[in-house]
Amino acid sequence: MQTPFIIAIMFICIIDDAQAPDGGTVSSADARHFMEFLYLSPEFPPNFANFIFQLDKYGASVWAMGEADFYDMPTRLRNVIRYYVRTDLTSTKAVEKALEELLYAKAAMGTPARFDVVESHNEIWLGLEAHINRILNIPGIRPEDLDRLKKKSAMKQQFIGCGLTVARGERLKNPVHGLFLAKEIGFPLILKPDEGVGAGGIHKVTDPAQLEELLHRLDGEYFMEAFVDAPIVSYDGLVDRDGRLLFENSLTYGDGVLDYVHGKDTFFYVERRIPKPLMDIGRQLVEAFDIRRKFFHFEFFHMGDTFMPIEINCRPPGGAILDMMNYSVDDDLYSAYARMVTGRGQASVASDKKFYCAYVGRRDRSYMFSHDQLLKRLDDALVEFGENPKIFQEAMSRYRYIVRSTSRQKLLKMAGDIQRTKA
Repeated sequence: MQTPFIIAIMFICIIDDAQAPDGGTVSSADARHFMEFLYLSPEFPPNFANFIFQLDKYGASVWAMGEADFYDMPTRLRNVIRYYVRTDLTSTKAVEKALEELLYAKAAMGTPARFDVVESHNEIWLGLEAHINRILNIPGIRPEDLDRLKKKSAMKQQFIGCGLTVARGERLKNPVHGLFLAKEIGFPLILKPDEGVGAGGIHKVTDPAQLEELLHRLDGEYFMEAFVDAPIVSYDGLVDRDGRLLFENSLTYGDGVLDYVHGKDTFFYVERRIPKPLMDIGRQLVEAFDIRRKFFHFEFFHMGDTFMPIEINCRPPGGAILDMMNYSVDDDLYSAYARMVTGRGQASVASDKKFYCAYVGRRDRSYMFSHDQLLKRLDDALVEFGENPKIFQEAMSRYRYIVRSTSRQKLLKMAGDIQRTKA
């Protein structure tokens, strides 16, 4: 294991990006900071740096650990992180060593030898967040909370306990159990990691031969579930420390994530109104899963008047979706989170959805309209365009166009123009 290196803000408060005695980098301390905030993986995804900017704005002293080289981060982000440790976030031993170095640096700088909040906003680091909370006795999720927040088998039991309709499914014990369960469920069916993010490791299985081949090479705990052919929608939001809702949102997906991974151009959009049955179930699940001081992202199959829960995520929806939510209300959820967690200012967010807002992805294909032609056609309805980080491109397409409109019909027309390919 490579020894973690440290990028530090040291003692001289008037010097920015000077050289520290240990060879690290120093920048100015700010006496207005009153909350000690530890942020995990500040470098990814890039738009989540907005959380750190807003935390700094509202008086939090932001310390961080991650896997990126400090100087690969944007200058603005480097300037608001008090002290950064580069380490292997997948290694408990390396993380604990990084914590020791952070706390040593805090003591050397005369700051409180504690953290008030640990946050990642990334599902992959939720277990790490829980571990740090436990060993440093910080309020927040604990390791014993992780099964219900991360494992699909535990989520399904919670859904059933809430009296909700769910797809038939169980965690696999062994290949023999998988073959027996498949006979009960029937084909097609879905195999997915019991604990996983996005479409990673998910397989749609159409016959016994394919299933038997998969069962003998799967690694880790897997969950088998009936395949449901229905549109997917979400219920998303932000809750405060007491579990009170500060913001609610709903997405409609053009296809499932597995379809996007297999090459379809990505398309989904923020709705202007949340159907009342979906809102009622979503609110029920926020309470049932006891979500506090967190964003959340719940996914459902939409079947007529029924919303069947698929899974819950105790984090913001991924990629550019937070930005889309901001565009839909002309407000700032990054700022609302910072105000909520620091207690500085009113943490409310505008609830009036002024716009439908769509994410429209394009890959390396031959499209009817060039980018320059689209800029003219979309005009001010296009609120964002960019190339996605490579890690997102399989599921989210290479390029993203984010458009908004007060009309769903106009939004769908714009999306069709963006994704129309040449014959």
